[in-house]
Amino acid sequence: ASSNTMATMTTNLDFSVGQSPTTSEFFAKLTLLLVVWVFTLSVVEKISRFIAAIFWNHPIPLHAARIPSKLPHPNPPGGAVPFDLILSNASDEQIQAFVAFRGKSGRYRKEDEGALQQVADSAAEYKGLLYQERVMKWIDDHFRLHLPNLKYPYVGRHWNGWKSVWLETAPHIRKMFLASMIVIFEHCINGLFLPTLYLLTHDVTYYNLALYGEIAYMIYASTLIALSYALGKDVSIEQQHRSVWPILLAHHIASMVLCIACVMIGESVPRDLVCEILLVLVGLTSSLHYVGVIMDFSPMAQSNAPYTRLYNHVFCLASQIVFRCIYWVKILYTTISHCLEMHGMSTTIAVTSALLLFSLFNVDFIKFHMKATQGCWLKIQKEKIAKGC
Repeated sequence: ASSNTMATMTTNLDFSVGQSPTTSEFFAKLTLLLVVWVFTLSVVEKISRFIAAIFWNHPIPLHAARIPSKLPHPNPPGGAVPFDLILSNASDEQIQAFVAFRGKSGRYRKEDEGALQQVADSAAEYKGLLYQERVMKWIDDHFRLHLPNLKYPYVGRHWNGWKSVWLETAPHIRKMFLASMIVIFEHCINGLFLPTLYLLTHDVTYYNLALYGEIAYMIYASTLIALSYALGKDVSIEQQHRSVWPILLAHHIASMVLCIACVMIGESVPRDLVCEILLVLVGLTSSLHYVGVIMDFSPMAQSNAPYTRLYNHVFCLASQIVFRCIYWVKILYTTISHCLEMHGMSTTIAVTSALLLFSLFNVDFIKFHMKATQGCWLKIQKEKIAKGC
């Protein structure tokens, strides 16, 4: 009986099997990869936090720090308003007014370098909080209120590059930064690495690992969003504003349904096409989007490296147009034709509905990146005019 049990478990967890799984096989494989991905993402987050704490958390150099003369500092939509006082040139009274505004007690004088370092770091934190406020308001105005003609929130110029970027990053932006690193990691494994290995080798193990892994990730991500609603606080992987949760949940459920359908249908599914869809939607364009999110929070943002950010915008927009628009038409036609030929009308309607939902996501993605690219270009031109170039 023991040997039979072991044989059954081995069969249930065999990812090299190409035919449709039984219910027990499906849930055994899914449970295994769910545990693997929950553990792996936790490790990725801890490693990312460690990197940030060690390499990106150095004190702000005193000569680079600034404080605002007006308190609270103006924080209109759009680009950051730079602090106007160089810390080393500020008077003791101006320094004291700033630290009092920040809720710190005691006397802070320019002669005390240790105290002045605390002021510099506090100024960096305040700068980050102002940016976080603009970002969260823009997300709410865009996704919940659907307000037109919004000014995109650009981060202010970083004072010490990557060395102190974590000090200049507010708590929730830090979470979004780490979340982007986690999502990119998952996308690169399930959406890029494994589908590419399958297309190169046609070993069904890679195909199954990609699909089961994507289902497991979507279940985990969806569960955390549901828990966020239930608890009234954000415990999601993405760490996005609450107004984005419904969009993320719809995306995750649609992805889950498509991947489950591909697994359950089994050998009659055109696996090359499925891997191409994973590459197009997950491994390439979505990963590039999250790379852009990290760049917007970092010293590679518009205010620090405008042309680097512009080139990334152009490359990302081009990939969205090529893969989520032009190539997507081919994917739609091929997928619907295959369903009609092999699986009947009910399956065709279900798959087409999910693909049409993704088509709407694609349209929104392309519009977002088009506006972002245009905004980046226009900001560069305005800065040129302001400098008299």
